[in-house]
Amino acid sequence: MKNRFHQPVMLDKSIELLNIKPGGIYVDATAGGGGHLNKLCNEQSDIKIFAMDRDEEAINAAKKRCKHFDNITYINKNFSYLTSALALNRITKIDGILFDLGMSTHQLQSNGRGFSYKKNEKLDMRMNQNSHLTAFKVVNYYKSDMLAKVLKEYSEDRAWKRIWKKILAAREEKEIKTTHDLKKLIESVISTKNKNKTLSRIFQALRIEVNQELDNLKKALEESIEVLDTKGRIVVISYHSLEDRIVKNFFVYQNKECVCPPKAPFCICDKEKKLEIITKKPLRPSEEEIAQNPASRSAKLRAGERY
Repeated sequence: MKNRFHQPVMLDKSIELLNIKPGGIYVDATAGGGGHLNKLCNEQSDIKIFAMDRDEEAINAAKKRCKHFDNITYINKNFSYLTSALALNRITKIDGILFDLGMSTHQLQSNGRGFSYKKNEKLDMRMNQNSHLTAFKVVNYYKSDMLAKVLKEYSEDRAWKRIWKKILAAREEKEIKTTHDLKKLIESVISTKNKNKTLSRIFQALRIEVNQELDNLKKALEESIEVLDTKGRIVVISYHSLEDRIVKNFFVYQNKECVCPPKAPFCICDKEKKLEIITKKPLRPSEEEIAQNPASRSAKLRAGERY
């Protein structure tokens, strides 16, 4: 019988870098379908795990997958609420935290969510179904300059301006309601050669805006460094350059002991080194893993240890 669960990207390496210790407290900040949770529980039976995800469907999928384990506390919140969510559970320090920033297979396969251009669905893209902002509102009702900013900065695609102009013209005639409505508009102004890459990037841009992914990531990283105990580990898997740049810059900054100008006669910044970088360069999936799961090809893994 074929396994109905999909294995997360670089699963073994990410758990190895968390350096699980008996009796430790760990956070899976992106519970998704529960792949990492399952692996964590099988690594050590006496650890305590807090599994966070803003997507209630993802939480339910994780619960179903990990139903045999009783050491997991599920938190249906975005990881930007890390410290407050832990505080409500009387936790002030943890031994490790994992972020797998990619879209879960569960989310991509869920009907009616509008994350993929491959299925004709309403333009939604909300990870939290209680959120008010949808891709439909961004595409149809964002001011011209705001929409341009989203498409340019979050897609990083060369064709963003042509697509932006096409959307502005089309929405004057009628609302752009579905993923395929948007897909057809995009395909009308790009070459067939770059079609899939551009579609993925534009849909990515809208998803990032709808879910405020980059701002939430910055906040979550800041909070994670404060709750990590000494020698605690942080492991982050990112899937596009915008995310990886944020993670890299955060690691580099937290690794510094001083941020004063080079010509300053003495240090006045009071900066403290808070992180030892474990992965000097990001780790990438093996060729074998990429062959088995092509979606993993863009993944980069970075890890650090609380100083």
